[in-house]
Amino acid sequence: MSPAPKHSVLARDLMSRPVWRLSSRSTVREAAEFLTRHGISAAPVEDGQGRWLGVFSMTDVARSVASSLSSPEPQRSLEVREPVPAGVPMSLESLASLEVVDVMTPGMVTVFPDSSVDEVLHSLLRFKVHRVFVIDGQSGNLEGVITTMDLLRWLECSRDRATGARAEGKEI
Repeated sequence: MSPAPKHSVLARDLMSRPVWRLSSRSTVREAAEFLTRHGISAAPVEDGQGRWLGVFSMTDVARSVASSLSSPEPQRSLEVREPVPAGVPMSLESLASLEVVDVMTPGMVTVFPDSSVDEVLHSLLRFKVHRVFVIDGQSGNLEGVITTMDLLRWLECSRDRATGARAEGKEI
């Protein structure tokens, strides 16, 4: 069995700050511009009282665009054997004017600052998300965000440190 690592990596070591936030009243157009301007793919959405409602991501934009462009298949009612009229596809302009709360993914996957890297990875995989939000266990305040890119950077640095230590003949 390998000896325990000298320093366990925790969520607080991996998280990025600041966490850019969106208001639930922002339009999809404003939110997409915001994400692009900050070079991020998602942001948490909060209501007027500062409560977290969910996450708005570029995936939400893509899903909304795809559904607004496709014509739904007509369905049949069980009561009457006649086609039920399909919904009319939404124009992109109408989609852009919706509020983010109408297209966001509700809820947020969160971890605590003292969560291990294994717990962070488990959360990402279990919930099939690209980011987890780090919240303070006492106050519930949003402290940071850990994305898959943050984990890849950490993995690359860990590999580089291990390679350097082996080259110097040190035990890892």
